Amino acid sequence: IQTPIAQEQADQRAQSDVAALLQQVESYRDRLSPEADPSWLVRAVVKLSERSGIPLTTLAQDPPQAYQQLSRLSVTLQLKASYHQLGSFLDELERSERFIRIDRLDVTPPHNGEEGLASVRLVVSTFYLPPMPRGPGS
Repeated sequence: IQTPIAQEQADQRAQSDVAALLQQVESYRDRLSPEADPSWLVRAVVKLSERSGIPLTTLAQDPPQAYQQLSRLSVTLQLKASYHQLGSFLDELERSERFIRIDRLDVTPPHNGEEGLASVRLVVSTFYLPPMPRGPGS
């Protein structure tokens, strides 16, 4: 009788562990893009740039790249900003409630007559993770 009891206890622990892991995955998913379309990332980045007072000069979406179950969404931005504005914008990106990664940052110092605005090329990305299929009884 001890063997079936021990097996049942092990099964219940495993179910509890799986439920906790699924909950953790869902909390991570909430930080990723809710859409598989890079236009979501464009909207998020534009909103953050406006909060920082930086007008974007160009935006270019890259096609999504598939990595096993994930899709990488990427956008290349070009802008002109003071170093203070750039720092504020990078801070907004880093502290965003959604996961946004800065993949590349190229800064060209201002030339004479450009009012202290640096030219910036920035590549940012995030990931999309499709919902997990639910098993029976979920």
